[in-house]
Amino acid sequence: MTARCLLVDDSTLFLDAATKLLQGQGLAVVGTASTSAEALERVRELEPDVTIADVHLGGESGFDLAWQLAATSNGATTSTVLTSTRSESDLADLIAVTPALGFVCKDRLSADAIRDFLTDRSHGHGCRHEALVYSSSAELAAGALPFMLQGLSSGEHVLVILRESGRSILEEALGEDAARVEFADAAEWYQSPEHAFDQYTRYLADRERDTSRVRVVAEIVWPESLETAEIAAWKRYEAGISSALAWGPASFICA
Repeated sequence: MTARCLLVDDSTLFLDAATKLLQGQGLAVVGTASTSAEALERVRELEPDVTIADVHLGGESGFDLAWQLAATSNGATTSTVLTSTRSESDLADLIAVTPALGFVCKDRLSADAIRDFLTDRSHGHGCRHEALVYSSSAELAAGALPFMLQGLSSGEHVLVILRESGRSILEEALGEDAARVEFADAAEWYQSPEHAFDQYTRYLADRERDTSRVRVVAEIVWPESLETAEIAAWKRYEAGISSALAWGPASFICA
């Protein structure tokens, strides 16, 4: 099926040029918008597969729009790709903590780039940190397996950091592919927020030259004591890990 796109930008010249480019490359541009309010209305009306929004919308923010789209999705998946004339490195901290599929510079915008985001072939850029809520072994496997297999098919490093029960579930789900995945014990990795951060920093730095991306399926071992200070430290870790590792490139599924 042809992906249906909504373009959001305050430049009519860009909207015209991007529409011609993407439609010429096989995507369907179903509408355009120049403000956040107009974009929200068009998304409700047209239900596009992806919204491609400029980071700078005149006096508005494309980052704010991405949050608004996520908040009004009523549980449905809202796919937003951010774009700008500025480089990704200039905006990495904000991109990492915004609920968007990713970012593409305007001079690299193409139908293939958008398809990559939608099909998860490249899994975006920078650091992505997503939650996987599960209540059974089957749900853990169903949520993590496609993510891991897509990484393996792209030649990316895949790391699983779970307790023994979770590791066994994913090893069984992977079958022969489990030999291509690195497994680590969550109790060892998550001794403290500082230890976990240092572990990730070293792991990513050691593999930065070897692969386009590292994919991680992990679950923090939360303190059993429920000490307020300990819980607060892990919450700060969860809130800050995406921006701290924005140089990545890394994709996390946090189970």
